[in-house]
Amino acid sequence: MTDIDPTLAPPSEHLLRLPALPTDMSYGEEHALLRQSARRLLAEKSDLRAVRRLVDDPVGYDPDLYRQLAELGWLGLGKDALGPVHLTVLLEEMGRVLLPSPYFATLLALLALDAGGSDAQRRELCPELASGARIGSLGLDEPRGGFDGEPASLRAEREGDQCLLSGEKSHVLWGGQAGLVVVSAKEPGGGLGLYAVPLPTTGVVVEAEVALDSTRRTARLAFHAAKLPVRYRLEKDARAALAELRALGTLLVSAEMLGAADRVLEMTRSYSCDRQQFGRAIGSFQAVKHPLVDLMIGVELGRSLAYGAASLLAEGRLDDGAVTARMAKSHASDVLAHAVKKGVQLHGGFGFTWDADVHFFFKRLLATRASFGDAPHHKKKLAARLFGALPDEP
Repeated sequence: MTDIDPTLAPPSEHLLRLPALPTDMSYGEEHALLRQSARRLLAEKSDLRAVRRLVDDPVGYDPDLYRQLAELGWLGLGKDALGPVHLTVLLEEMGRVLLPSPYFATLLALLALDAGGSDAQRRELCPELASGARIGSLGLDEPRGGFDGEPASLRAEREGDQCLLSGEKSHVLWGGQAGLVVVSAKEPGGGLGLYAVPLPTTGVVVEAEVALDSTRRTARLAFHAAKLPVRYRLEKDARAALAELRALGTLLVSAEMLGAADRVLEMTRSYSCDRQQFGRAIGSFQAVKHPLVDLMIGVELGRSLAYGAASLLAEGRLDDGAVTARMAKSHASDVLAHAVKKGVQLHGGFGFTWDADVHFFFKRLLATRASFGDAPHHKKKLAARLFGALPDEP
C-alpha cells in the first residue's frame, strides 16, 4: 500500500479543533410547547395570505401582532429572557411563514445591548424595545465591508461629552422604522466601539433600500458628523460583544432559513400529491420523490447543527458554538437554495408565477444567504480550522 503523502493530509490535531457537540441535546417539553404556541399563533395571524397583503402595505408589518409577540415575552431583555434554544425555535417557526415583522431586527438590537451594554445602559435602553413600544435594529453591514471585517466606513471620534459619527451602514433591517439602531464604528488608534443611536438624530439620514425580499424592509443610514451623547457608547469590550453577537446572529438566521426550507418541502410535497400527470400524481414518480427525500434529510441535518450550536451557546461555550453556527449557516444556505430550486421546478410553469407562494421563499433566500456571512465565507473559515496552516490553492 502506498503511503499517504503527508503534505496532502492535514495534521490530526487540526481535526481535533472541531467542537464536540453536547451529549445532551434533548428537546425539552418547554421547547415543544413554545413551538406549538408559535406555530398556532403565526398560522392564525400571519399566514401567507397575510404576507401577500403586507407586501404592498406602506407599513409592511402588523403592529398588533408585533406588540403581541412582545407581550408574550418573546423579546424579553436579550438572551437571558429566552435562551438560544428557545430563540432558535421561534426563528425557525417565523421562517416557515416568512414573518413580515421587525421582531428579528429588534431582537438583534436587544442582543447587542445585552452583550455590550452596562447594567445602566440596559436599564435605560432595553425596556421600550422589549415591550414593543420601540423598534430596534442592528447596523453591522457597510457598502464595502466584509462579513467578519471591522467597520471601515463608519468612524467615531470623541469631542468632549459627545461622540461624532461619520460614515454609513447598509442593509439595516427595518432601519426606516427603527427608533434605535446599534452600530459598530471604528475609533482612533485602531479601536472599535458599539453605539446605540436613537432615531431620528440630527446628522443621520435614513434612506429606504430597494429590497430583494419584499417581506422585509431595509435601509441605508448615512452619518454626517452626527452627535451622540457619550453615554450611548456601549461600555463593554466591543470585540468580545461582536463575537457573541455574530455567533447568535449566524445561528438565528440559520434557523430561519431551515424553517423556510421545511415549509417549501411541505408545500412541494402537497402539490406533488395533488398534481396529476400521465394519469397519476407526480409525487408517485421516483424523479420527484427522491429529491424531496434528500431535502427532508438536509433539513433534519440542519436542525441537528442549529440546535447543537444553540445548546453550546446556552452552555457558554462561545468558541464551539460559533463554529457550529458556521456549519449550520453554511448548510442551511445550501438546503434552502436546493429547496426553492426544486420547489419552483416541481410546481412547473406555475412555480414562476406571482400566484405561487414559492417565489417568496426564493426571494428570502436571495436576501438572507449573505446575512451574517454566506456559505462560501463560512466554509472558508471552517476549512481554516480543518486544514490549519495549509496554504490556499494558487
